[in-house]
Amino acid sequence: MPTEVILPKVDMDMASGTIADWHKTEGEAVEAGDALFDIETDKATMEVESPASGILHFVSAKQGDEIPIGQVIAWIFSEGEDVVAPNGSANAQLKDPAPEPLSSPPNAVETARTEDKTVSNGTRATPLARRLAKSLGIALSDVVGSGPRGRITRLDIKTASQAAPAVTSNAGAHAAGRKTGAEQIAKDLGLSYTTVPVSKMRSVIATRLTEAKNTVPHFYLNADVEIDALLTMRAQMNAVLSETDAKKISVNDLLIKACAAALKAVPEANASWDGERIVKYGEAHISVAVSIEGGLVTPVVRSAQNKDIQTISAEIADLAARAKAGKLPSSAYQGGSFSLSNLGMFGVKSFNAIINPPESMILAVGQGTRQFVPDTTGDPKVATVMSVSLSCDHRVVDGALGAMWLQKFKALVENPASMLLR
Repeated sequence: MPTEVILPKVDMDMASGTIADWHKTEGEAVEAGDALFDIETDKATMEVESPASGILHFVSAKQGDEIPIGQVIAWIFSEGEDVVAPNGSANAQLKDPAPEPLSSPPNAVETARTEDKTVSNGTRATPLARRLAKSLGIALSDVVGSGPRGRITRLDIKTASQAAPAVTSNAGAHAAGRKTGAEQIAKDLGLSYTTVPVSKMRSVIATRLTEAKNTVPHFYLNADVEIDALLTMRAQMNAVLSETDAKKISVNDLLIKACAAALKAVPEANASWDGERIVKYGEAHISVAVSIEGGLVTPVVRSAQNKDIQTISAEIADLAARAKAGKLPSSAYQGGSFSLSNLGMFGVKSFNAIINPPESMILAVGQGTRQFVPDTTGDPKVATVMSVSLSCDHRVVDGALGAMWLQKFKALVENPASMLLR
């Protein structure tokens, strides 16, 4: 019997995925475990392996198609097996190398066979997006599509609905017979510009961060931290590591450990808002912001309070490499209890970061700079000072609790040997 190739669920909240690329073609031999195709989710592009060895036939989804999870998109026939259409008669031999695609199940979102039905009045949108836009009173012409060939998706409508003032403004503009978007303004003023389609990842980032900023009551705590002792310890550790093949330790690796140690010392801050309850974590799971092409992801270092610096360093390097290659499973960037975002390597002195729900805190780290500070007697001394800003969800972390955590973090960084003690 031939083996089904289905669109797998690679993300916990995934309902459909887009075929980003096929690595194999109709009629080509494949081995179990071979890279078969890439699927684009809300967060990354994931590689899907062949479930069996044989010959690939009856491929019914092409690059750019959005497919619901669980749908059969191809079949793999064993060597020598009669190639018979799985939904045809037992004696129906394959005559045409490019057969008609298999019929989609009743709940299919969009496949090649339904694609043309999504175009109306010159605007391409999924049926679900059209229904949602109609219910929210949003004009499709005001929405930038992030799907294949600019198709408007449900997420695009949700993003547009978050920008209520802009939608209202555009509604008034339509009554006057013109748009007020950035492109229209550029046209009216004769400005030079180009447009870039919004990717699925960028659309999701926009939706989630807009929601986070609008619904999470942020407040910010700032501190200057002296890092000379931290830099000295790092130099000593790397001097030892230079005699081996081990990867050198970065400042960020040490900051991850300090964040975890501070959460261990102040466990009340290691929590998330969950509507009718607060979830308190037993361990420190540190999400680390990693920039990738088209956006960013936050892979998680699990139970970081129990790991030594070398283990953390090797783990974050592996997570970052796999994230940039689009090989990171969704479980690797979910379930964090705290986030760290470091822009110091770009020369940024300080910034405020947006909380990554359902987490309740994120630490924004700036560049360490040499400056005069008072010593214990009040006389000036030169020190390397790093500015940090802690964003807190006031529903979970009150000002005093956030200050306690930040005070502990500062103490650990300024006396780094203490963070190595479990």
